Amino acid sequence: MNTQQRPAIQVKRAEEMNSKAVAAFLMEQRSALFPMLSANEQPADILQFASFYTESAGGAFFAACSEEGKIMGTIGLCPYDGRLKQIAGLYDESDTAEVVRCYIDPAYRRLGIGTILFQAVKKEAERLGYRTLYLHTHPFLPGGIPFWQHLGFQERLAEDDPVWQTLHMDRLVRKESDRGTE
Repeated sequence: MNTQQRPAIQVKRAEEMNSKAVAAFLMEQRSALFPMLSANEQPADILQFASFYTESAGGAFFAACSEEGKIMGTIGLCPYDGRLKQIAGLYDESDTAEVVRCYIDPAYRRLGIGTILFQAVKKEAERLGYRTLYLHTHPFLPGGIPFWQHLGFQERLAEDDPVWQTLHMDRLVRKESDRGTE
């Protein structure tokens, strides 16, 4: 457990930041967390960052930064597009958003930064009119499943895949238990 004190942070929208610095942070974290993926291949949402997050009417992207501007963590929100056949029909695409790219620099984990970023995404999802937040995670990601459960996400499907073991989770954007916590 990280016992250091949380540094002062600023949550910034991606539009306020250098997109190359954000992309570099995302690729660095992705390479560390998913060593089985090619480090040279950029996913579409990183290659076309603006169209996925900052220019999309239903998307948003946030970063937690130190006072010096160092990116400590990120989180994104985009409309769920129904692309995953494993959960076909489970979500209404008109009011479901996907939480993506929640990466926290290992030096800053367990300081509440992920929770602060999630609160920013949840507030934006509510503003955009989403009803449900969907995400998927994996057991090999450090602290991922307990973190999302703590934030009110519930398991919908655990895939029996020997490599990924993808866990699909969701929660309502506005839950009764959220009242008074904002």
